Amino acid sequence: MRKLEFSLDPEYIAEIKSDIVPAIFTEKQFNLIIKRFSGKKLSQGERNNFSRYVSKKMKAIYKIAKKDIKKMFVYGNEHILKERKELALKYLKKYSRKFKNKHVLITGSFLYKKEYKDIDIFVIAKYEKDDYKEKKFHINYFDEELYSSLFFRSISKLCISNKKIGEHKLNEEVNINTLISLYQEILNDLKTRRIADKIILRDFIIQSYYLRNSIIIDSYNLNLEVSRILNLKSIKETIKSILIDAIIIGVEKKESIKAMKKTISSYEELMKEYRQHKEYYLDLIEPFKKVIMLES
Repeated sequence: MRKLEFSLDPEYIAEIKSDIVPAIFTEKQFNLIIKRFSGKKLSQGERNNFSRYVSKKMKAIYKIAKKDIKKMFVYGNEHILKERKELALKYLKKYSRKFKNKHVLITGSFLYKKEYKDIDIFVIAKYEKDDYKEKKFHINYFDEELYSSLFFRSISKLCISNKKIGEHKLNEEVNINTLISLYQEILNDLKTRRIADKIILRDFIIQSYYLRNSIIIDSYNLNLEVSRILNLKSIKETIKSILIDAIIIGVEKKESIKAMKKTISSYEELMKEYRQHKEYYLDLIEPFKKVIMLES
């Protein structure tokens, strides 16, 4: 049997069975397709039938559909698994029909990891709605303000989109104060739950990269960095080091020293009021003092 040039997801084919049986394939041919792309071994008779009656028709359909696939835009192709790219193009076509005239894109670990929890579908419209799950798909609604965020710039570097992604003005505030705020939240998480919130940690990494050298980290490398940090024994010390580096490299010396002194002063006031948390506050302000020492 001649090898097909593409792969199919049996679960997806099963979902659209009513659209293709009996319009395109018979029930028997449909079952052959499911068996073939589930990786099950076909008998000699089944192989002959597949090659004679199914394969040619599938290739013809694929060639017709390829015209639509070319309208999709792939970003970060070097990190995307080949078989996932083919599936993502089919899923994107399906959800583009479902969300007509909306910007729809597929992103997340489905594109580049062998094991994944779900498939992230982003739908960008004028109005934000509640997210929901549809079998293995996680539908995320965002309004158009997403375009102006660092988060969007990060995911758009590795995604498959039904629209070309252009340059959008960054309206999100990214400065020493926003980074310190995220750092404080992470240390509070580590104090109360002994684990950092992934979303906060993700935003902290994105902002630290951007503040340090105006680099926007893509979702593939962001995922690697988040996983690396969460698997460390000394998460807290690593977070402190990232904060120190981002401030020293990315913030003007005079501004950083002023911000550090102001933050330390506010925590010293808290130590007077909440003496029982003194050790925690001293630990938290350690990198601020180190920045002052290094910048002086």
